[in-house]
Amino acid sequence: MPTVMQALRDEHGNMTLLLNMLDEQIGMFAESQQPNYELIKEIVDYFLTYPDLCHHPKENAILRKLRERDPAAAERIGDLEAAHEEISDRLHRFSRMVVDVLLEAEISRDEFVSTARSFIENERSHMVAEEKHFFTAVENQLSKEDWNELEIRLSTFKDPLLQGEGALRFRELHACLKHEQA
Repeated sequence: MPTVMQALRDEHGNMTLLLNMLDEQIGMFAESQQPNYELIKEIVDYFLTYPDLCHHPKENAILRKLRERDPAAAERIGDLEAAHEEISDRLHRFSRMVVDVLLEAEISRDEFVSTARSFIENERSHMVAEEKHFFTAVENQLSKEDWNELEIRLSTFKDPLLQGEGALRFRELHACLKHEQA
């Protein structure tokens, strides 16, 4: 498997764990319990920083390569770039609501929970669809030369959660992931 594809799969694994943690915290909020707001904030910050700015652009670059090699296969994938933009929009709406909650602004608990769960469920279903359709298509259609070119272009986009203890910005998430994986 090409290194970039393994990285994308690993990133999806980490994002799934983070979504599970977020879902647990949102469940606590929905039940009027005290969630870990710092953890919620850090998870949202991670999604704003890495998947939105690096992970999705890597997938978009791979999709462009697939369009060059097999336009029909790319067509069957659908408009992945538009899906990424929709995810980004949903994430930004949720992020603004998290800030409102942290600032103790007047906000409906049900609206916050609904927005959070919409983000979580859409992100989960998006990753499942990518792995089933997109990842399979690119692994079958792109050549070794294509992957070599993509590896060179995309190698600078590394997930901070996969970089070990050096990921200071997301150290709480890194610690939580290590605990979840143990």
